[in-house]
Amino acid sequence: MKITRRYHSCVELSEGQTSVIIDPGSFEVPENLAEVDAVLVTHIHPDHVDAAALTTARGKNPQLAVYGPAELVGHVDFPYTTVADGDTFEVGDLHIAVHESAHGTVTRSTPLPENLGFLINGRVLHTGDSFPELDGVEVALVPVSAPWLKMLDVEDYLRANRPTRFIGVHDGIDNDFGLNLRRRLLGALAEEHALEYLPLRPGESVEI
Repeated sequence: MKITRRYHSCVELSEGQTSVIIDPGSFEVPENLAEVDAVLVTHIHPDHVDAAALTTARGKNPQLAVYGPAELVGHVDFPYTTVADGDTFEVGDLHIAVHESAHGTVTRSTPLPENLGFLINGRVLHTGDSFPELDGVEVALVPVSAPWLKMLDVEDYLRANRPTRFIGVHDGIDNDFGLNLRRRLLGALAEEHALEYLPLRPGESVEI
């Protein structure tokens, strides 16, 4: 399986002849959005789904499958497949299991959307904006920068769930100073907890 970081929380996964993009948000939309087999949306916040860009991609490719939470219906004007906790489905060579977990709290008065995680082929977990309890996955895509988290949250997640490897995502709000600081901290956490940190930058890929 090939994992390619796009931007912020957006990641592309490819296996065999199948490719999916997860969370193509408004910070930067992948140029190949209309060319993959499916798009997976964890939740409706605009940094995770650019509804206009997704509608345009669907117009270019009516066969583009889209999977997301029920709340997405109020944001796109085309049919998509609603998925929820416990669902499983296939996209070509990929088996996808849905794991719902609560979105991180931003402020006490900020309403929070339904948040879905996607486990791909039992190996790669995209958590959306949360830290779900799912032990021992091979590669976790871990949010590392947001108004709702601190680095202690990342450490607690890694220590409790112990993914074999992890990739930091959800860092689109950081400038270069913040990105470099977080990468040093993530590397130190990996060493301390005997995990492997894959410091992918946008556009970089890894084969697993």
